[in-house]
Amino acid sequence: MRYRIATAGMLLATGRMIAALTTTTVMMIAAPMTTMAQTAPVTGKEIFEQMCAGCHGTYGNGQEGTKSGFVPRIATLADKEYMASVPDDYLRLVIKKGGAYMGKISAMPAWEHKFNDEQIDALVAHIRTFTGTEEKK
Repeated sequence: MRYRIATAGMLLATGRMIAALTTTTVMMIAAPMTTMAQTAPVTGKEIFEQMCAGCHGTYGNGQEGTKSGFVPRIATLADKEYMASVPDDYLRLVIKKGGAYMGKISAMPAWEHKFNDEQIDALVAHIRTFTGTEEKK
């Protein structure tokens, strides 16, 4: 698409715009909104990458993938001993109710109104892949 843009200003006269002084032709590249907008996460991995990795890190270790400057780094999801000690029901509750409700960090939001039980189960299953504790039901 080509647009003519006034470089020095625009004058409004009799209900229409009149370009004042010189104009420059510019090219506008328009990408479809669907490619620009983030798609809704479907799998447990997608949910984690879009909604959790900013704080927990890409691999649950609080490192790679965290938001710049986020402190403290939340690494417990990569701690095999800790993860082996907690049942899936506990993880589901933390995800649903959030950190403050569970006596943990209040920065952890409650996701019960964002994700359904099936999505939360998929998220828990993905989290378990970080430590190989998938058998912990």
